[in-house]
Amino acid sequence: MKKPKVVSSIAVIFIALLCNCAQAQSLLSTNPTTCGGSDGTIQISGLTAGVTYQVSYTDDGAAVGPTAFTANGSGQILLTGLNAGLYSNIVLDNSGTITNLNQGVILSNPIYIPTFTPIPPFCAGTAAPVLQTISNNGLTGTWNPAIIDNQNSGSYTFTPTGGQCGVTTTILVMVTPRVTPIFSFGTSLVICGTGAVPVLPTTSTNLITGTWSPSVVDDQNSGTYTFTPTSGQCTNPTTFTVTVNPNITPTFSFGTSSTICAGGAVPTLPTTSANTITGTWSPSVVDNQNSGTYTFTPNGGQCATSTTFTLTVNPNLTPVFSFGTSLSICTSGSVPVLPTTSDNGITGTWSPAVVSTQASGTYTFTSATPCVAPYIYTVTVNPIITPTFSFGTFQSVCIGSVPPVLPPTSTDGITGTWSPSAVDNQANGTYTFTPSAGQCAIATTLTYEVNPIPSVTVRSDTSVYDGAVIPAFNFTTTNGGLVQWTNSDPSIGLAGTGTGNVPSFTAVNMTNNPVTGTITATPYVNGCLGTSQTYKITVLPMTKDVFVPNVFSPNGDGKNDILYAYGNYIDKIEMRIFNQWGQEIAMITTKSQGWDGRFKGTPQPVGVYVYVLKAVLSNGNTVKKRGSITLMR
Repeated sequence: MKKPKVVSSIAVIFIALLCNCAQAQSLLSTNPTTCGGSDGTIQISGLTAGVTYQVSYTDDGAAVGPTAFTANGSGQILLTGLNAGLYSNIVLDNSGTITNLNQGVILSNPIYIPTFTPIPPFCAGTAAPVLQTISNNGLTGTWNPAIIDNQNSGSYTFTPTGGQCGVTTTILVMVTPRVTPIFSFGTSLVICGTGAVPVLPTTSTNLITGTWSPSVVDDQNSGTYTFTPTSGQCTNPTTFTVTVNPNITPTFSFGTSSTICAGGAVPTLPTTSANTITGTWSPSVVDNQNSGTYTFTPNGGQCATSTTFTLTVNPNLTPVFSFGTSLSICTSGSVPVLPTTSDNGITGTWSPAVVSTQASGTYTFTSATPCVAPYIYTVTVNPIITPTFSFGTFQSVCIGSVPPVLPPTSTDGITGTWSPSAVDNQANGTYTFTPSAGQCAIATTLTYEVNPIPSVTVRSDTSVYDGAVIPAFNFTTTNGGLVQWTNSDPSIGLAGTGTGNVPSFTAVNMTNNPVTGTITATPYVNGCLGTSQTYKITVLPMTKDVFVPNVFSPNGDGKNDILYAYGNYIDKIEMRIFNQWGQEIAMITTKSQGWDGRFKGTPQPVGVYVYVLKAVLSNGNTVKKRGSITLMR
């Protein structure tokens, strides 16, 4: 092992001897040559040669000796085999002559300073060197810190392991910080598409050389560009990020173009687009009379391109047709064919395509040519009117009646002429009204019927009893007349009115006095009334009593075989018949029912029988009777 470096090897101490001798002593020492060794010495000079001295001293406070030493020819005594320590209280005894050396001698172990191979500076972040655990001069020990920091410079202290007489030592390790390349354009850039981009230099502004990947900046796409320093430089790579924002085309709700007719609605040009691009328009206001292009220029600092709005203003055109805009015709009148090209050369279509001659309508001409307003053609189809007059188309009058005056204008405003022009009230005739030209009307006629005055013959007055059947009576008329008749008193059984002949009817008189109805007959032909004629029918009353015969003979000879209750006006009847013992032997409940003289199918004997009767008459009266009946054979 390499011998450690000795810091101090000889300690020489001159000590004044306090003694009664005329000679001064001196001490010369040598340290041990090894750590913890015992080869140190103390040489005491200035003694008498050949004299034996008893020498005693203390070694780090421990008494040693006395030991006899004989001074050599140079007057020296050499104490050997000494280890490191404090040697004091040295006493020399020369046959009772005592010499005290008042100051001691310090012997020291050799001190070794650890030595190491220098660590050259290195770049931060690279692999750090390992600290030697054995120094170049053979000392072992430990380091604090134990591991070199590869990011920062620092001091590292080596402490030798105990017992090696080595001292701690400190070394400085230099870590060179890495430098980041700097470029004038910075580390990032935001541009709009096709914007200006820097050329990537191979030397940074702080003089670091290297290469870029990619080597050229793309002005169309975003990307990251990495600068890698040339090896051998304590530098970091760096990046340059380029964000390429696409150029936005401003959009507007009205689009990029529009076609209008002169004077039509145009948009207001806003200073902010629908996609929030701000800018200005030139011109700033849209002209709705002339075509033009309007340019929107974005304000600076926005990734946007200018855009345009093109307005095409077409002149307003109006189709022209020879038949004008309206027509009024009569039903089935003449109408034009609707052409697909106007007189001024505009093509289009009609809806409906054909004009109706039967109904009014509106016909619209529509063209695909820009700015052609629809053309409206209105056709009014007037119905064919039949003129009307207050006297109608037919009159049946009596001869000599006042005839109507034939007017030149109908009640619905149609003018025209009559033929014949005046009505004859003595003869039948037809009168024709012909409308004047230019009116939607047809001719009409008045049929004038002149009727003669009829007469009627009636029967003579007559009288009948209630219940009699009066036969029908047929009137005799002249001139084909019909008869309308009335009866002054319908209670006689004849209706109050009638037309034609008087029908047969049963005379009715529910009173006790005669009732007379006057029949008035009026002849007529088509409303022409003749002179009325009258006759009377008198209905005489019948008795209102109920009659029960007091005798009958039920012997089968066909004469008076059945007993009936008789009455003209019986509606309801109840008649009970009793024998001489008071036994009820028959019950009659209808006017048509009679008693045949039997009881329970057995003929009853000749004798007197009693009846009790109750009848309700047609006039509402009630008749009650009691009586006897003689049954004969």
